[in-house]
Amino acid sequence: MPQNVSPEVQPPTGPTGEIFRYTLRSSFRDARELKTIQDWVVDRQIRAVPGVADLVSFGGMTKTYEIKVDPGKIANLGISALDVFSAVQKSNINIGGDVIVKNNQAYVVRGVGLLNDINEIRNIIVQNISGAPILVKNVAEVSISNLPRLGLVSRSDAFLDSAGKRQVSNEADMVEGIVVMRKGENPTKVIEGLKAKIEKLNSSVLPADTKIVPFYDRDDLIHFATHTVLHNMIEGIIFVTIIVSLFMFNWRTTLIVSIVIPLSLLFAFICLRLMGMSANLLSLGAIDFGIIIDGAVVMVEGIFVILDTKALEIGMERFNRIAKMGMIKKHGGELGKAIFFAKLIIIAALLPIFAFEKVEGKMFSPLAYTLGFALLGALITTLTLVPVLIHLLLNKNVHEKHNPIVNFLVKTMTKGFSFTYRNMFLSEMVAFLIIAIGLFSFRFLGSEFLPELDEGSIWLRVQLPYSISLDKSVEVAKQVNASLMQFPQVKNIISQTGRPDDGTDVAGFYNNEFDIMLYPEDDWKPHISKDQLVDEMNHRLSIIPGAQLNFSQPITDNIEEAVSGVKGSICVKIFGDSLEYMENKSTQVYEILKTVKGVEDLGVIKNIGQPEMDIDLDQQKMALYGVATADANAVIEMAIGGKAASTLYENIRKFDIRLRFPEQYRNTEEDIGNLMVPTQSGSKVPVKEIANISTKTGPCLIFRDDNERYSAVKFSVRGRDMGSAIAEAQEKVEKAVSLKKGYNMIWQGDFENQQRATKRLAQVVPISLLLIFLLLFIMFGNLKDAGLVFINVPFAIVGGIGALFVTGTNFSISAGIGFIALFGICILFGVLLITVFKENLEKLKGRKNILYRAIRQGVESRVRPVMMTAFMAAIGLLPAAVSHGIGSESSRPLARVVIGGILCAMVFSLLIFPLIFARAYRKFDAKYGDMMIEKEGTN
Repeated sequence: MPQNVSPEVQPPTGPTGEIFRYTLRSSFRDARELKTIQDWVVDRQIRAVPGVADLVSFGGMTKTYEIKVDPGKIANLGISALDVFSAVQKSNINIGGDVIVKNNQAYVVRGVGLLNDINEIRNIIVQNISGAPILVKNVAEVSISNLPRLGLVSRSDAFLDSAGKRQVSNEADMVEGIVVMRKGENPTKVIEGLKAKIEKLNSSVLPADTKIVPFYDRDDLIHFATHTVLHNMIEGIIFVTIIVSLFMFNWRTTLIVSIVIPLSLLFAFICLRLMGMSANLLSLGAIDFGIIIDGAVVMVEGIFVILDTKALEIGMERFNRIAKMGMIKKHGGELGKAIFFAKLIIIAALLPIFAFEKVEGKMFSPLAYTLGFALLGALITTLTLVPVLIHLLLNKNVHEKHNPIVNFLVKTMTKGFSFTYRNMFLSEMVAFLIIAIGLFSFRFLGSEFLPELDEGSIWLRVQLPYSISLDKSVEVAKQVNASLMQFPQVKNIISQTGRPDDGTDVAGFYNNEFDIMLYPEDDWKPHISKDQLVDEMNHRLSIIPGAQLNFSQPITDNIEEAVSGVKGSICVKIFGDSLEYMENKSTQVYEILKTVKGVEDLGVIKNIGQPEMDIDLDQQKMALYGVATADANAVIEMAIGGKAASTLYENIRKFDIRLRFPEQYRNTEEDIGNLMVPTQSGSKVPVKEIANISTKTGPCLIFRDDNERYSAVKFSVRGRDMGSAIAEAQEKVEKAVSLKKGYNMIWQGDFENQQRATKRLAQVVPISLLLIFLLLFIMFGNLKDAGLVFINVPFAIVGGIGALFVTGTNFSISAGIGFIALFGICILFGVLLITVFKENLEKLKGRKNILYRAIRQGVESRVRPVMMTAFMAAIGLLPAAVSHGIGSESSRPLARVVIGGILCAMVFSLLIFPLIFARAYRKFDAKYGDMMIEKEGTN
């Protein structure tokens, strides 16, 4: 390797890579034949699909040729199992003998000695005793068998019979394939190629009786989530357009503003494409088209009012003849400055999102890019295309019609302003009291990392005692399966017992996993929530003795395990050296967590619990008998577990030839003690003469994190917010559990993600606010005006907090992003108002009651743009705020925060902000006017 280059190896897949599951179904083939087809036909074809990283085969029986050596027969003949093993190895060999030249041609010399079929295995010569050959078939039974089973898969499907009654079909001992996608690939394209390959396999490659039957398809989740998001987007666009139409009451202005929406989205998608990025469901679902077009609204509304005033001043006939580009350019330039800085401030408010790490960074950075590019596209369109369209469409007959909606709102807000102005001190005190109460109440909000995406399915893990056998575990799995299929909401289930044969999972027979596919919630009868369904399932399955239950979802389960290394949403890890000590402490934590409300799926992830039969070889006795350790261990391995001696090829397929003792000779300690081991002198000695055979309970798994051993307690939180549940749990555990020196305890999982993201928000949000203040200072050129505009932020925050309380929504990172977006949005109101207030002050210099008149006229003129902007932002996100479809969970808190914050900021901006401005400029009348400020009623 070149200097300063450090290679780094990473897996080609991620925790969200499982995109497709299927089973093989045949009318007559057994699990061994299906497993052979899976491994040698289907596997190779599917791995060739672009974007597929791996195919994990689960269930079925891996074919082998097994030589069951009879211990009695080989003992009578004076040979050992190792002699049989060696004979098989030596009888299945090809060699190369270089080349020979014959008639000027080079012939490659090959010695061909491979076994071709099971009969040739039977006829292998083991030894020659007194001239009589001893064949394998003389001392063993040769048959087609399978490797020791590590797992088993079954499938259940619900259907309606001819009478319309629900029935269930059960298929035991299936072969399952799990397709895993490469990192960074587009799942839609990969699944498209995968389905085409499966169609080809089913139609022209596989035997006519064998078919690939899909079970889990990520494309279904993508379809449902995309449908929800696109539905919300379309509704948002329609609602925003309606709001613009109602406020402007002019089809031409509505058309100009509406054109900005598709152009800004197109600009965002082009930018994302150039960066090699794609918009995810959260970024599309959280786009507020009201925020995107607010600049265009301000521009169009401002120039429309100017043109209408000009038409009234000079008459419509003359107005239609005069050139208007000068007016548009002049006033467009003035409005453009405020719009430019307002958009820049909103974009700057998104900067903290780019500082997120890990899970939250991957989820929310596309949101920041998409919204940022859309805002930039809207800004460019507003400053370039919109003035041109105004010139083209508003060139003639510009007349503002009587608008009862706007008139009512202007009248109402003006009266409200007059009331607050007359009662200035009281109004300000009430406002600041609301801010104080709102900010203080934030501490009483529930908290979580992210709302859980509904995947339309349930992933259930049932963990049994480590010592359980495969047969008993499968029996429990059948019991669970039958119980779950009684729920009418369940469509089909795949149950997985144990682990795959390829060693990609460390789980043993104790591990049962159920992929439970559900019907769409709209079709559920009775209609209950998914949480209620999980609670009912949990209650029904809690009667299984010794079972630990964990309810999750397929993608969520993989992410949780990748985050903490534990099969659970949240875990408490105790690190140290002694497995017994750590498990004792974990049990104490378990007992404490049982008392915490909201803690569910509680269980101890144990290290110890696997029964062992140890064959401890005695070196002194082995030396006495002349037995080599390698020979003794080889006999033990081969006789009990089986050992591959060679390989038999069937065309391109190959299968192990394994030696093993029949089951009746290896079931008990006594049987194992009677196994004969060859000595160096050629005699045989039983294992019991050279070893001590005993049983004990030892470690099943030894978990490590950062090269340290740990024991863990896993749990989930349901029916309560995660933040308060964890806080209570930590407080109780810290009081009751103490660890000795050299041991430590940490909390991981979703809680860890929440803490990390919250900490990062606390670090970067102040920087973002400082940047926004700096932009305001650059815009206004003084600290006073910048500070006045900044006062809008607390009221927007209080509105967002109130929205969370009213809707019963927990504070999550999604809600935090909503608050970040509010920082930029609410600034626009202050910019619009303070700009018109100062313009009016300049116009009214030298007159009476300058300050009051300037503020009142400013409020009257800005009611429509401020309220229209606020209602557009709120209505644009309303579909996302109330949606409960698949894919809406992550954007819902963000939408609710923005709606509550923007409406609260709107009211504050029109009723309270002018009072604060009046106090800040209270000396203006004395300096430039004829009289001091007078209260309402002075004209």
